Amino acid sequence: MSSSDSSSAPSPSPPASPEASLHHEPPNLEQLVQHFVGAKRSLAATSHVWRANELVTSSRGLIEEIAVLNARNSFARGGVDEQLDTLHAIRDGVADVGEDAAAECTETLAALDEAHARLVKTLEALRKTVVDASLQRRGSLAVEEGDERDDLKNEDNAAKPEAPEQKTLYHFINERTHQDILAALRTLVDSYGAAQADLGRDLSHFDASLRTIVDVLAEGSSNVTGSSGPQDKRTLYDEPAPTIPHLFHGMEAHAAEMAKLLESLVRHYDLCVTALKHTEGGGAAAKQAVQAEHLSAHNSAGAEESLYRKTNNPEPLSGPERLQILHIVDSDAHELEDVVAEIRDHGADIEGMYEQLTQHAQTSRATQKSLRTTLAHLHAIHNTCLPTQLAASKTFRARWCTVQTAITEKTGELANLATFYQEFLACYGHVLREVERRRVGEAQMRKVAGKAQRELDRLFEADREARGEFMEEVRHGLPRDIWPGAGDAGARWEVRHAEGGG
Repeated sequence: MSSSDSSSAPSPSPPASPEASLHHEPPNLEQLVQHFVGAKRSLAATSHVWRANELVTSSRGLIEEIAVLNARNSFARGGVDEQLDTLHAIRDGVADVGEDAAAECTETLAALDEAHARLVKTLEALRKTVVDASLQRRGSLAVEEGDERDDLKNEDNAAKPEAPEQKTLYHFINERTHQDILAALRTLVDSYGAAQADLGRDLSHFDASLRTIVDVLAEGSSNVTGSSGPQDKRTLYDEPAPTIPHLFHGMEAHAAEMAKLLESLVRHYDLCVTALKHTEGGGAAAKQAVQAEHLSAHNSAGAEESLYRKTNNPEPLSGPERLQILHIVDSDAHELEDVVAEIRDHGADIEGMYEQLTQHAQTSRATQKSLRTTLAHLHAIHNTCLPTQLAASKTFRARWCTVQTAITEKTGELANLATFYQEFLACYGHVLREVERRRVGEAQMRKVAGKAQRELDRLFEADREARGEFMEEVRHGLPRDIWPGAGDAGARWEVRHAEGGG
C-alpha cells in the first residue's frame, strides 16, 4: 500500500492468487474489526493533508509577497547604492579640498621658513657686527691733533672718563617690525588651523551619517541571518540553500505524495467497510468498536452510516472476490503505520520548507524595513548634512585662500626686510671705507693747513720786522698826520677748521 519512493503512487496490493489463499487464512470478524478500527484511526492523517494544503496555499501568498518585496528591495537598494556612491564621492571631494589646502599650506610655509631663515641669518650677522666707536664721536675726524681746543677737550674728557657703550648694527634696526610680522604670521597659521579643525568636524559628522546608513543596512541583514540561530550557519562543504521555486515545487510534490498516500488509506478504509458489509455481524461489531475507541465519524464522510444501514442489502460479491478483499485488507493493514508515518514525514518536510519560505519573507521584510530607514537617513542627509558640508567646504576654501594670500604677503615682507637688512650690512662696509677715506683726506688737509699756517706765520713775522724797520727810518722825518695808519700792526692770517663744513 505504501512506497518509500515519493515518485511512485501507492496502489492496493495485487489480488491474492488461489495458491496464496490456501496458505493464508482470511481474517476473522475480530481481526477484520481491528483492521477497520486501524483504518478508521489512520484517517486522522487527513489533518496532516489539510495542514499541508494550508501551507501550500499560504506559501503561494508568501512567494508573491517575496517576489514583490524583492523587486522593490532590489530597485531601492540600487538607488541607495547610487546615493551612497554619490555621497562618498562628495565626501572624498570635500576631503580632497582639505588635503589640497594642506599641501598648498606646506608649500607656502616652506617658502615662509626659507624667507625667515634668511632673515634670521641676516639678523645674526647684524648682531655680530660691532659698530666702530669712532663713528659715535661726532666731529672727531675733523679735529686737528695739535689744536689747543682739542687739548682742552681731551683734558675735560680725561677729567670725566666715560666708558663708551659697545654697539652692534642690530642696535640700529627696528626690531618691532620683525616681531609684528611674526605675530601676524602666527595669527594666520592659527586661523588656518581653526579652519582645518572646522572642516574636520564637519567631515566627522558627515562620516557619522554615512556610517549610520551602513550600520542600518548591516543591522537589517544581521537580524535576519541571526534569527535562525548559529546552527544554521553554512560552510563551504554544505549544499547550496534551496531557492524559492525549488522550495515551492518541493512542497507541492510532498503535498501530492501525501494526497496519494491518503487516497490509499481511504481505499483501504473502503475495503474494510466492504469486507464488514459482507460479513455477518460486521456492522454491529464495527459500531461497537468505533464507540469503544471514541473515534469520530466525521472523517469517513458517513461511511459508518452506510455500513450500519445497508448491511441487509449489500452489493453482490462472489466468494472468491470476498476472499480476495479479505486478504488485501489483511495485507494492507500491516502497512498502515508506515503509510501514516510517511504522511507525517512529508508533512514535517513541508513544515520545514514553509519555515524556510517564511525566513525568506522575513528577510525581505527586514530588508525593506532597513531600506526604508536608510532612505529616511538619506533624505535627512540631503536636506541638512549635505548642504552644510558643501557650504563648509566652500567656506574653508575661501578662508584658506585669504590666509594663503596674507601669508604670502607677510613672506614677501620678511624677504624685503631681509633684503633691507642685507643692504644695511653692505652699506656699513661702505661706511667703513668712507670713514677711512675721510680720515686720510682730513689728514692731508690738516697737513696742508699746517704747512700754510707756518708759511703765513713766517710772512707775518717778516712783515712785522719790515714795518719796524720802516718806522725806525721815518719816525723823525715823517709827519704822523700824513699816514695815520703807518704805525699799525700788519694783518695776521690763520688757517683753522671750519665747523659744519661751511
